[in-house]
Amino acid sequence: ARETKLVPLPAEPLGSSQLIGNHCVICNNCLPALRSLADQSVDVIVTSPPYNLQIPYRSYQDDLSEADYIQWFIRVAEQLLRILRPDGSFFLNVAGSGSQPWLPFELAIRLRQAGFILQNHIVWVKSITTEMVSRGHFKPVGGRRFLHHNHEHLFHLTNDGRVKLDRLAIGIPYQDKSNIRRRGHSRDIRCRGNTWFIPYKTVQSRAEKFDHPTPFPVELPMWCIWLHGKSNPTVLDPFVGTGTTLLAAHDSGGRGIGIDIDATYVRAALNRLKRHIGTSMRITLSHDEMAELLRQDPSTREKGGFQGLLIRLQDRLNKISGQVSLTEEDMRRIHRYAFGFKSGGGWQRRLVTIFSRHLGPRLDRSPKA
Repeated sequence: ARETKLVPLPAEPLGSSQLIGNHCVICNNCLPALRSLADQSVDVIVTSPPYNLQIPYRSYQDDLSEADYIQWFIRVAEQLLRILRPDGSFFLNVAGSGSQPWLPFELAIRLRQAGFILQNHIVWVKSITTEMVSRGHFKPVGGRRFLHHNHEHLFHLTNDGRVKLDRLAIGIPYQDKSNIRRRGHSRDIRCRGNTWFIPYKTVQSRAEKFDHPTPFPVELPMWCIWLHGKSNPTVLDPFVGTGTTLLAAHDSGGRGIGIDIDATYVRAALNRLKRHIGTSMRITLSHDEMAELLRQDPSTREKGGFQGLLIRLQDRLNKISGQVSLTEEDMRRIHRYAFGFKSGGGWQRRLVTIFSRHLGPRLDRSPKA
């Protein structure tokens, strides 16, 4: 597809802050911004700081020495430790490289020395090959020394390592259904574990990335928030970029606080969040509606159409509360697949069964045969 030319957004002045709904977006260097936040005021921190891999950010030089980078981030982490509640969770997404393979682990060790406990080490799998089939997207690595990078690290850090989690909120159905009764479970859902497959959504232009070099999928912060398990959480991202964590905070029913030094990214985050609040719809599925949604086989993700739609909604569904947020695109596609085809089928009836109670009278009738 042809690249879409970006229209420059008006920049936010450094040091400014704006409220969108109950969310706050701050344009500032993260250290002075963090110092302005109260002690023990945040439930969940989800962030992906600059990786120090010479990524071309607008307002940050991403090529410090490894020692300087770690020292800078520890100063940030000391503030995060101060503002995190005693039962809070800090999810840190970092990546290494062939030239700096020890960086994530050196950082984790220094965070331990600063006072954090590594409660879980989660591997974010962005691309995986099983047998001879590859799924997801990865960044190719040139040369002959290093393999392509298919994963990143997600360190779950807490104050004491004893924070109880809502593991089934991001759970998955059992592959072997006999395990449900044998293991004494009341539902067909189990812990996902510490490897999370979250592929990037394919984008056709730089504009779809909001002109940011390293956006992450909304499911990543969403799963962190669901996993922490607190209702109406206060969620912080001190390197918020174009606002993905704020969207996840909104969709979880929480309050988001985002900080970024880049004025253009902040403006993009504000516009993106404002549009999302105005056009998305948060619904709560019943037990039967959830069961219908979870019937869709995850292996059909790549087929697109209604299959891909249902798998993406599975990814954003809280399997305990039944809460899921529908975007404007989701609602448009649900209506299209439910009524846009002449031949009615089981999958069309499933869409009506899942969504008719939430999307109004248009879905309160069976698809035409």
